[in-house]
Formats: sequence, C-alpha cells, structure tokens
Amino acid sequence: MKWAVLSDIHGNLEALEATLAALGEVDAYLCLGDIVGYGANPNECCAIVRKLCPEMTLMGNHDAGVLGRLSPHWFNPYARFALEWTRSVLTRENWDFLQSLPHRLEGEGWMAVHGSLVDPWEYITSPWEARPSFERLTVPLAFFGHTHLAEYYLQEEGHLLVTQHPWSAGESILLAPGRKYLVNPGSIGQPRDRDWRASAALFDTEARTLTLLRVEYNLAQAQRKILEAGLPPLLAERLAWGY
Repeated sequence: MKWAVLSDIHGNLEALEATLAALGEVDAYLCLGDIVGYGANPNECCAIVRKLCPEMTLMGNHDAGVLGRLSPHWFNPYARFALEWTRSVLTRENWDFLQSLPHRLEGEGWMAVHGSLVDPWEYITSPWEARPSFERLTVPLAFFGHTHLAEYYLQEEGHLLVTQHPWSAGESILLAPGRKYLVNPGSIGQPRDRDWRASAALFDTEARTLTLLRVEYNLAQAQRKILEAGLPPLLAERLAWGY
C-alpha cells in the first residue's frame, strides 16, 4: 500500500496541485495539518484535502488560529494578518471541516501529530527537542510537520541517543527493525530549507520505505495571487527564498 504524506499546505493551491500530480496514483493520503494560512487559496486547498482524506487529516496551529483556538499573539504580524484574511474568506463548509480535525491520529504501527507527541504546537528542530516525543512513542514510526523542514530523527530501541538526519529529494528511508523514527515530510506550501520546491513523502507500507519528493510548481502564479488578495508582500517573496 502506498501513502502520500502531506503537511503545511498553507493555502498554496499551485504547490498542492503540482505535488498531487507528481505523486501519481496512491492508495491513501495523510495530511499533518496547516491547510490554511499564508497563501491565497485556503478554500480550494481545504476542498481538496476534504475530498482526499477527511478522516486522515490533523489540525495545525494555523488551522487552530483561524478558528480562534490559539491567541493571535501566538503568531507573528504577517501570519496574524493572513489568518485574519483567511477567516474573512473561509466558507462555512471549510470552517466546519477545520473544526472537526483532531490533534493526533494513530494506526497500525504509526502515529501522526502536527508538532510533537508532547504538544501539538511544539517545534522539533533538534535531537534534544525530539527526545520527549520518543519517550511517548509506543510504535516504530511517527509523522510530524510544523517546522517546514524535511528531515527525520532516529533512535535505537533501548537507547537514549537521538540522531537528526536531513532528507534530500529522491532519498528513501528504510524503516529497520529495532529502531524508532520521527519523520517530517517538509512543507508543500512554504518550505523553509532554502529550497522553494514543494515537499512531500511517499510511504510504501509493504517495502517499509519512505521517499521524499520535491516538486516544482507555478511559483509566479502563487505569488501573484497573494499580492492580488492584499496579503503582505513578504508572504509572496519568501516563497521564492524557500523560507
């Protein structure tokens, strides 16, 4: 069975559509949250995710921010402006969909969160920050997003040491017995690793492999839409920076 693992779409319709086309035929989709925020197409992105994986989608912090579940002061001024704009254009159907999303999903041999297994809004950017999540990880594999960085963390069962590994385009991770993994597929809509291309993962559950995809999309069109919507120009500019 092949899964597509998506995260941090952030209203970037061009990036989402290009990613789905590059993934091709898959059996299931898992979305780690932050469907909205920053980008100019929150409704279209929500509609696609609702169709693909309504029961396999998590709530991200920007999704929660739009709903008023997180204080506006949690976000920087640019993100806050985008959330207020998103709230003004979001349809009732998509509002209800975001309201329904959980903070954690679990299946046979895997778990999924937006931030960490400790706190849904916590960032994991180092082995030290990953260790508390490994302490709560009762299965071999957990997916997380939130940082917009494609990478994975590894811990040998019975050991305290956690190692951090960057994840490059086309690189496959073989899930080995006796090891636990925290895996971040990166961001579709706003990567922050200095590579502007959309990032997502393909999980082959039979081969026990995870492969990272980086996908070019119509960047200029996504930027133009942000500007035409009256969103902060920085949100358009940073797409090209990969940050």
